[in-house]
Amino acid sequence: MKSNIKKNYLFNVSYQLFALLVPLITTPYISRVLSVEGIGVYSYTYSMVRYFWLLAALGSSTLGTRTIGVFQDDEDKRSYEFWNLFSLRFILSFIMGILYIGYIAFVADNKIISLIQGIYLLGVMFDITWLFQGMEDFKKVTLKNFFIKILNVIYIFVFIKTPDDLAKYVFGLAFFTLIGNLSLWINLHKYVNKIKIKSLKPFKDSKLVMQLFIPSVATQIFFVLDKTMIGWFSNGSLENGYYEQALKIVDMTLVIITTLSTVMIPRIAQEYKKGNKSKIQGFLDKSFKFVFMLAIPMSIGIISVSSIFVPWFFGPEYNKSIYILCILSLLYVFMGINSLTGTQYLVSTNQQNKHTKFLLIGGTCNVILNLILIPNLYSIGAAISSVTGELIITILEINYLNKTNQYDIKKVFKYARNYVVAGVIMLSVLLLLKTIFNNNILLLFIMIASGFVIYILILLMEKDSLVLEIINMLKKKIIRRVN
Repeated sequence: MKSNIKKNYLFNVSYQLFALLVPLITTPYISRVLSVEGIGVYSYTYSMVRYFWLLAALGSSTLGTRTIGVFQDDEDKRSYEFWNLFSLRFILSFIMGILYIGYIAFVADNKIISLIQGIYLLGVMFDITWLFQGMEDFKKVTLKNFFIKILNVIYIFVFIKTPDDLAKYVFGLAFFTLIGNLSLWINLHKYVNKIKIKSLKPFKDSKLVMQLFIPSVATQIFFVLDKTMIGWFSNGSLENGYYEQALKIVDMTLVIITTLSTVMIPRIAQEYKKGNKSKIQGFLDKSFKFVFMLAIPMSIGIISVSSIFVPWFFGPEYNKSIYILCILSLLYVFMGINSLTGTQYLVSTNQQNKHTKFLLIGGTCNVILNLILIPNLYSIGAAISSVTGELIITILEINYLNKTNQYDIKKVFKYARNYVVAGVIMLSVLLLLKTIFNNNILLLFIMIASGFVIYILILLMEKDSLVLEIINMLKKKIIRRVN
């Protein structure tokens, strides 16, 4: 089964743009209704359930996407692999559920909120998104996500009215995640046959699953352990509230860049199986250009507008999030590259051990820096640690690809040049605008619009190949529709 990469990416991006729109509607409301303290409680309890969630999923989602991608054209083999991986996730989720109940009973402070967060473990148990990603059927996943987001928005405005509604808010997020995952089972019969239970071997790929689990854990260290350690070293939940909101902005916009890797995993896995190295190199070339084209202006844009955006969007009580957001904005570049070199390439070409090694090094550095910086700088220290850890991974992975002659590092700098030049010019204009106009909401929209126009114009003047290709593609679509 062959699907169009551009079509799949557009499905993903259309959802991600919608996912950006939803927080623009709900986050200012939730930030003010639940306050920094309430957001901090949610952030900390969510970080704790994520550990159990990770152990329940192990590395099965990545392995599932890759394996299903390889066996797209073999229904029997695909069905066998699907039921093995699903049964493994079911068993592990059940075990983690029991352990999580033990954690709530004997350790958790906010027991009611923590118990509600446990619904996410049911969501992991029945999550089969990886099947549809492996089959390159992103339409069904996207439509499901659209529907669930809409329901979630309605729920928030109907039921969340006061700080006392924190439990209702947590329930809504977790419950709709579960419902969304269950909804995909309606279409399961299109891709998977029934098999005999006695033929199941859920632990046959346990070694490989563990190899992929370690990268998952290392990645989560940046965003989960940070919140946990902020909770350990700070008094109350305020610092977690500041960090959660800044991270939320980066998190929800970062997926526009990293979603490309999700789309590319099954395709690269297939080309690798065929030994088509030249095609994989072509994919990497375009992917690097794409990451730089988006990540550089996003980082610069966030740094430029954060002092206006944060007080307007979250409220004046979140002013500390301005500094955290500026630091975390560098993740657009580093995580964009790491998603490309690690998830998209190394995992798809069966080099997950190298990917694991680099993530563990970066994760360890992050934890060490957290121990040094968080006791004094709290949420700002966590932000610095996260960015530094991702930078280390970026350097290690690019250096490895260059040393093993899998990708020429000179290309990376070559592709980045156009976008850095355009970004610097954009930054200069945005800073000039801030000196001319007063800091208000009108200036925010002027800066966003001006930054976008200036950036694109500079790239057109540079005759950037990727931008020209996108424009030509849009022209053809418009002409086709007109005719």
